[in-house]
Amino acid sequence: MFEVLKNTTGYWWRLKADNGEVLCHSEILTTKQNAYNAISTVKRIAPNAPTKDLT
Repeated sequence: MFEVLKNTTGYWWRLKADNGEVLCHSEILTTKQNAYNAISTVKRIAPNAPTKDLT
């Protein structure tokens, strides 16, 4: 689930697993709409994102 949050400097999102663990989060964004736009971008590109093993 994506959550949109607000702090004193702006908005940000985080992606949580079904067990409540935070999987990733964004940087601070200036508007709530920017947070929603970023979520849309992640949803669009994530299914096609390659995995690069840097070990």
